Amino acid sequence: MSVFTELSRADIESLLCHYDLGAYRDHQGISAGTENTNFFVDTDQNRFVLTLFEKHAPEELPFFLALGEHLHDDRCAVPQPFRTRDGDFLISVKNKPAVLFECVQGRHEQPTPAHARILAEALADIHRSTARFDGRRPHSHGIDWIERTARELTAGLPDEDRRLLDEALDCLAGIDRSLPRGVIHADLFHDNALFEGDHLAGIIDWYFAGQDLYALDIAVCLIDWCLGEDGGVDLDRCADFVAHYHSHRALKVAEITAIPALTVQAATRFWLSRALAVRDNPPQDGVTIKDPDAMKTLTRQSLERRTEFGRILKNS
Repeated sequence: MSVFTELSRADIESLLCHYDLGAYRDHQGISAGTENTNFFVDTDQNRFVLTLFEKHAPEELPFFLALGEHLHDDRCAVPQPFRTRDGDFLISVKNKPAVLFECVQGRHEQPTPAHARILAEALADIHRSTARFDGRRPHSHGIDWIERTARELTAGLPDEDRRLLDEALDCLAGIDRSLPRGVIHADLFHDNALFEGDHLAGIIDWYFAGQDLYALDIAVCLIDWCLGEDGGVDLDRCADFVAHYHSHRALKVAEITAIPALTVQAATRFWLSRALAVRDNPPQDGVTIKDPDAMKTLTRQSLERRTEFGRILKNS
């Protein structure tokens, strides 16, 4: 279980005193998550999710919480972060910043084409909304991070991996960075979306969000929501995703043209971040470190098929 900080009933009752959300009934740890501690908190009014931030400093968090409030108020499928009676998002629990969120009813689903279409349209609506959001924060894992991390890791890579990484970096160097941009989720894999059947109940975990190319957010989704039975990217499903996104936020031709190369960027980013996690984190019971090899394979496939992918997008 990914509960790094245990809380007692007295701890929960103490924090509930800051809200008008009802009296304590129960709480239990949530097993999902690798960085933060999460609890279900039940009161006589409703069920909520309490998040304790194990790594983020308090000054980092207001951007993400204001973004969540903006998106929720704009009727996007994003859980509401609750403010205290004093109007604050953050409270301190055991010397760690914490927030109470709306508990979204739903579960993580293995993506079907129907789920992907729904998500694509929701993502377009989110991008239209973030264009009206005043908060500013660079995307923490954008192209600069990739180039810096590649230099850090390259000496320890096998020759074949080093050649693959060099090829990916050459591809990324050709991407037009003047494309439309705004705040993106940047980590919208299917385990960050909750569904009730075919209804998208909520998009969660916005802690990589920042300003970058909107088309990059699409590319991140493609390498998880549009996989075929062999585990590789299904280009026809990708084209379908892009078409449904386009129906809610019209893409410029230059954005569509850039998506194949941005798919390489997305796969490379997760290959490198997972490789760093494996290198820097000893195994811990109940904490899963995702395999970087899956994203390395997707990086190679995205490079090999980007011309074909571009042709499919152009003709779709």
